[in-house]
Amino acid sequence: MVSRSIAASVVAATLLLYASTAGAAPRPSVVVIVADDLGYGDVGAYGAKTIPTPNIDRLAREGIRFTAGYATASVCSPSRAGFHTGRYQARFGQDFNPALRETPEVSLPTDEVTLAQRARTQGYVTGLIGKWHLGTQAGYHPMDRGYDEYFGFASSAVYLPTLAVGDGRHLVPGERERAQRKQGFMRGRQPLEESGFLTDIVTREAVDFIDRHSADPFFLVVTHHAPHVPIEAPAAVMQRVAAIRDPALRTYAAMIASLDDSVGAILRALESSGRGRDTLVVLFSDNGCPEYLRGTCSNGDVSGFKRDLREGGLRIPMLWRWPDTLPAGRTVRTPMTTLDAMVSALSVTGADLAAAPRLDGRDLLPALRAGKEPPSTPLFWRSGDNQVVRDGRWKLWKAKTPEDGRVDLLFDLETDPGELRNVAAAQPAVVARLTTLLEGFEGGNVPPRWAPRRDVVEIAGQRVELAF
Repeated sequence: MVSRSIAASVVAATLLLYASTAGAAPRPSVVVIVADDLGYGDVGAYGAKTIPTPNIDRLAREGIRFTAGYATASVCSPSRAGFHTGRYQARFGQDFNPALRETPEVSLPTDEVTLAQRARTQGYVTGLIGKWHLGTQAGYHPMDRGYDEYFGFASSAVYLPTLAVGDGRHLVPGERERAQRKQGFMRGRQPLEESGFLTDIVTREAVDFIDRHSADPFFLVVTHHAPHVPIEAPAAVMQRVAAIRDPALRTYAAMIASLDDSVGAILRALESSGRGRDTLVVLFSDNGCPEYLRGTCSNGDVSGFKRDLREGGLRIPMLWRWPDTLPAGRTVRTPMTTLDAMVSALSVTGADLAAAPRLDGRDLLPALRAGKEPPSTPLFWRSGDNQVVRDGRWKLWKAKTPEDGRVDLLFDLETDPGELRNVAAAQPAVVARLTTLLEGFEGGNVPPRWAPRRDVVEIAGQRVELAF
């Protein structure tokens, strides 16, 4: 009799659980789309006129456009170390691009917890499609760092394994033709080569992931290579931008058009799977566009490029869309970073944002849901001997000179977004306050773990030595 009572209780509990969950809405999902070297002025939502980007612009129209979104580094690998962990990469000394390729010394430290690891503990299916650039050897591979599924490449790849008549190809100054035209894909841990266009392959895999996991809550990161060099695109896309006469700009425009096509395909996949309205879609670039493209790309009306800490190297397109939760067509001007974007995305999964190691990114969703501007907080950057803080209108760069000296560069971004006038001498109190903020930030960091490459640029009449 006792056993029958226990059995009946178990059945009743099971039926009650089923009744309470059968009609429940699926848990919301996350798709993060990352472009590589996409400039602030390269898409229509940020003022581009030459290159049509209707699908990216749709994210702005149906979601939120951030006008002061920032990467946490001006080059690829440290930027990714930041947004994959939600922590400033200076916390673990990953200031620069790897001097060596795919070795533990220049990979994401194994004691750093990725946001994918945190999402997976919440029962989310995690996927990474595209560029990783944080190590693929044992222990550092994406599938060792929280991703259930991985299809991508380590750091750099060609777009077209074979160049055909009508394909676009533009060598930038100093770039050599690649003797081996390989894309270097891996599916899971298995290397493979494909014959198609790199951007289309990444898109295909992202759409397939969404189709296969439409019934699951998922956390998907799609990291495109476009529009990073090499500048090349297939003939079919080149024909769509044939009205652009300059051959370099035409090929670059085709790469942007293909990236935009990918965004459209991902949105359609979400909609056809019934997940279009309950999925947070985030799009951003890993850093600004590079000077070596010689005007082909655009960082809008700000100065500087990839590799330096002016606005052009750091300020990026940042768009969020979540139809069931976030207001449409809104512009947010509060300065924020990719860390905030990724930690906000992680909050969707229900993960404990206070768990160690401490996250530097903030969850902006409560303020955005309420239709408010998120509170402004200081933002920090470190690239070796160069440190930067932005707090409100002020940006202080404590810069290294080629003569091994130090100089303070202070800019009022409200009146001088091009960072043309150094007002440090006229604002000593601001310099002192921001210096104190930087000292506090640096107290939680470790030294860079390897040496950088270097370059010298002139900023507001001062020669500055960059490290990247």
